[in-house]
Amino acid sequence: MLQRHFPLARTISRQMFWLQALLVILLLSAMTFLHYYSDEQTWQLAEESRSHAREQQQLADTVSHLGDLHNRLILLVEEQEAGQLGATDIMRRKLSLQQALNRLTRNTLALGEQSWQSPGLASLVRDIQADLMRYHTQAGKLLQLLPSETEAAEEQALIISRQVTHDMEKLRKLARQQRELSIRHFEAGLQDTLHTGQRMQNILLGLLFAALGLIGWRMHRIGSQLQRTEALLMALGNGDTRIEPPPGDALFRPVFDALRRFRTLLLSQQALLASSEAQQQKLEHMVNERTAHLQQANRQLEDEIRQRQQAEKRRRLYEMVFEHTEDAVIITTPDTHIVAANPAYQMMTGMTPDELYGKRPPITRSGHHDRQFYQQLWAQLSSAGRWQGEVVNRHTDGSLVHALLTINAATEPDGSVTHYVGILSDITQLKLAETQLRRLAYYDPLTALPNRVLLKDRLAHEIDIAREEKRSFATMLLDLDRFKYVNDTLGHKAGDELLMDVAERLRGTVRLEDTVARLSGDEFCIIVRDCSPSHVARTAEAIVSVLNLPFRLEARDAEVGASIGIAMFPGDGESTEHLMKNADAAMYQAKALGRNRYCFFEPAIEARLRDEMELFTQLRHAIEAQQFVLHYQPVVPLAAGLGSYGEALLRWPGGGSQASPGVFIPFAEQHGLIEGIGDFVLEAACRFVALSVEQGQPQSISINLSARQLAMSNLPERLVQAVSQHGIPASAIELELTESSLIQNLEAISVTLTRLRQAGFRIAIDDFGAGYSSLNYLVELPVDKVKIDQRFIWSLFNSPRNQAVVKAILSLARTIGIQTVAEGVETAEQLAFLQAHGCHYVQGYYLARPMGQQDFLAFQQLGPASMTPAG
Repeated sequence: MLQRHFPLARTISRQMFWLQALLVILLLSAMTFLHYYSDEQTWQLAEESRSHAREQQQLADTVSHLGDLHNRLILLVEEQEAGQLGATDIMRRKLSLQQALNRLTRNTLALGEQSWQSPGLASLVRDIQADLMRYHTQAGKLLQLLPSETEAAEEQALIISRQVTHDMEKLRKLARQQRELSIRHFEAGLQDTLHTGQRMQNILLGLLFAALGLIGWRMHRIGSQLQRTEALLMALGNGDTRIEPPPGDALFRPVFDALRRFRTLLLSQQALLASSEAQQQKLEHMVNERTAHLQQANRQLEDEIRQRQQAEKRRRLYEMVFEHTEDAVIITTPDTHIVAANPAYQMMTGMTPDELYGKRPPITRSGHHDRQFYQQLWAQLSSAGRWQGEVVNRHTDGSLVHALLTINAATEPDGSVTHYVGILSDITQLKLAETQLRRLAYYDPLTALPNRVLLKDRLAHEIDIAREEKRSFATMLLDLDRFKYVNDTLGHKAGDELLMDVAERLRGTVRLEDTVARLSGDEFCIIVRDCSPSHVARTAEAIVSVLNLPFRLEARDAEVGASIGIAMFPGDGESTEHLMKNADAAMYQAKALGRNRYCFFEPAIEARLRDEMELFTQLRHAIEAQQFVLHYQPVVPLAAGLGSYGEALLRWPGGGSQASPGVFIPFAEQHGLIEGIGDFVLEAACRFVALSVEQGQPQSISINLSARQLAMSNLPERLVQAVSQHGIPASAIELELTESSLIQNLEAISVTLTRLRQAGFRIAIDDFGAGYSSLNYLVELPVDKVKIDQRFIWSLFNSPRNQAVVKAILSLARTIGIQTVAEGVETAEQLAFLQAHGCHYVQGYYLARPMGQQDFLAFQQLGPASMTPAG
C-alpha cells in the first residue's frame, strides 16, 4: 500500500537492492575462488614437503646404516685379530653383516627416486649408488677373507674405511643439496602462489571498483533528483506554489502535487491558529496573574509553617534542656510560688511535684540564712533583675545541700515581672573537696597531725605571742631510731602503723596546748608552750621513755627509739627558720652521741656544723678541680716466686687541717662524695700502670673500693672500660674491699665480685679481723687475698692472744689457698714473726713509706736490695 502511493521510493529501493546484491555476489565469488585456490596450492606444497622429508629421512637412515655396518666390520676384524671370537661367533657375525649389506644395497637402489628433476642431483645420486655398490663388493670380499687371512682383511678394512669416509661425505653433500633443492622448490611454489593470488586480487579489485562506480553513478543520479526535490520543498515552504517539475522528471510530479495540497491546507490552518493564539494569550495572562497570587500566598504559608516548626523545635529543645539538665531549675510567680520545677530540682530537695507546685522554695528550712540575707537578695533582685550567690537547702532526708543559685526576672515589654527563674548548681561535693583539700594542706593524712605548713604557721604565731608576753617556749625536733629497719623488714604497712602509734603516744605525752606535728617520714616536731628548760627536759625524757616501749604491730612487736634535739626561744633563735635549724643540729648531735636520747642546742654544735659545711664545699671543689694525688706504698713479698706491687693511697695536698685521709674519706662516704673520689683513684692508678708499661717496668697496683662503689650495678663495666681505655690488663689492678662494705647484701656483692674476677681483676679483703670478720666471706666470695688489720701487727708482742689470732688467720688462709698481706709492719721482730709463720706479703713503714710514682718506680727497680728499714 505504501509502495503504491510512493513509486519513487519503490524504484530507488529496487535499484539499490540489485546493486547491493551484485556487490555481494562478486565478493562471495571472489572469496570462494581464493579459498579453493589457496587450499589446492597449500596441499601441493604440503605433499612436496612430505616427499622431501621422506628423502631426507632415507638419506639419514642410509648414513646411519652405513656407519653402523662399517663399525661392526671394523669391530669384527679387531676382535678376530685379538683372538676374542671363536669360529662359530665369526660365522654368526659374518651372516649378520651380510644381511646388513643386502639391506644397505636395497636402500641404495631406492635412493633419490624423487630427485631426478635435478640433473646435478641425479648425477650425485648415481655416483653414491655406484660407490655403495663397490662398498658392498669390498665388504663381501672382507667377509670372505675372515677368519683365515687376517692381514689381508685388515688391509681390506683400511681401504673400506677410506671408501666409507668418502661415501659418507657424498651422502652429506647429497642431503644438503636435497635440502637446498626442497627450499628452492618451496620458495618457487610459494612465489607462484603469491603471484597468482596477486593477479586474482587485481581482477577482483577491478570488478569491485566497477560495481562501486555503478553504484556511485546511480547514487549521484538519485542525489541530483533529491536536490531538485529539496529546492521545490524550500520554495513551497516559502509559499511559492507555481513551480512545476522540470521536463523528464515525471517520476517526482506526485510529490509536488502532494506538497501543493499540503501548502493550501497549511495556509488555512495558520489563519485558524492566529485567532486561537490571541485567545490563548489572554487566558495565559489571567492564569499568570492567578498563579502569582497563589505563589505569594503559598510562600507566606510556608514561612508561617517554618516559623511554627522552628518554634516547636525550640519549645521541645527548651523542654528537653529543662528536663535533662544537671542543674536544678525552678520557675515561680512574682510572689515566689513554684509553677515549674525540673527533675534535677526534685532530686536536690527530695520533694515531688505535688509537694512543690504552688508552694514557696524550701530554702528557709536549712536554717543557714538570716533575715538580712533575704533582704539583700530581694533588694538586688528588684534593682538589677538578677541575683547570684551560694545558698544552703535541706533535703527531705535532713542532709544539707550547698548550691550556687542564680535568679533572673522574666519581664514583659512594659517592664512588669511575670516570673522568676532560678537555676541551682549543686556544689556540695565541691564544698566537701575544699574542706578535704584544706585539711590535706595543713594536716598529715596518715597521722592526722599538723604538717609542716601548719607547724610553721603555729610556730610563727607562738613566736609573736612569746615575744609580746616575754616568755619562752621550746621547739623539739624528733627523729625515730631504727625506723628504716622496721620499714625494710616488716614492710611499709607496718611502718605506717608504727607512725600512727608514735603520733598517739606523742599526743598523750605532751599537754593539750602543746603542738605535735609530723614533718616528713619518721621526723616529728613538738612545740612546748610557756616552759622552762627543766620542764622541757622532763618532757623529752618522758617521750624517749614512752617511745622505748615495744610497739604491738599487726605483723609482730617492734622496738624503736628517738633522738630529740631541743632549741629554746629566745636564747637559741628568734625566728622560725633559726629555731628549726638549731633544733635539727641538736638532734643530729643526739644521734652522734649514741641515739635514743635528747640534746639541747649549744653554740659548739653550730660551729661543728659550719666546719662540716666548709669541708663539704672544699671537698666537692677538690673533686671537680682534681686536686688529689696518689702515693704508692710498696707491698713486699716474703715468699719465693711472688712479685711485689704497690697500694695506691690518696692524698689531698690542699686540704689543710682536713687533709688526713682518715678525716675526709669517711666524711666523703657519709655525704655522698666518695664516688667522684673513687673515679679519680681508678683513673690515676690506670694511668700510672700504663706509664710504667711505656717505661718498660710494668707494675701492679691495688686500689680501695668504697661500699657505695661496690653497690653500683655497672661497676664491672666501668672498671673494664677504664683498663681498656689505657690498654692495660685487668690483672694489673687489685681491688681492696673493707669488711664493712660486705655486710650490705652478700648475695649481690658475690655476683659483682664474680663478674670482676671473670674480667681478670684480683680481689682482696682489707682490714680483715678488725670489724665484721666472718669466715663466710672467705668461703662465699671469690677472694684472692686477705690483708690483716695493722692493729693486730702493732700489738703483736703485747699480747699472746694477738699472736694467736695472727697465726690463726695465716694458717686458715694458707689452708684454703688465699694469700695474706700484713699491714703496719714497723719492726724487724714483726717482720721475722710474719716470715716465720708463712705470711705472703708485708707492708709498712719498716720497709717503705708511701711515695710518689717516680720514687716508687725507682724503689721497685732496686728489687730485693731496697728491702731495708725505711728511714
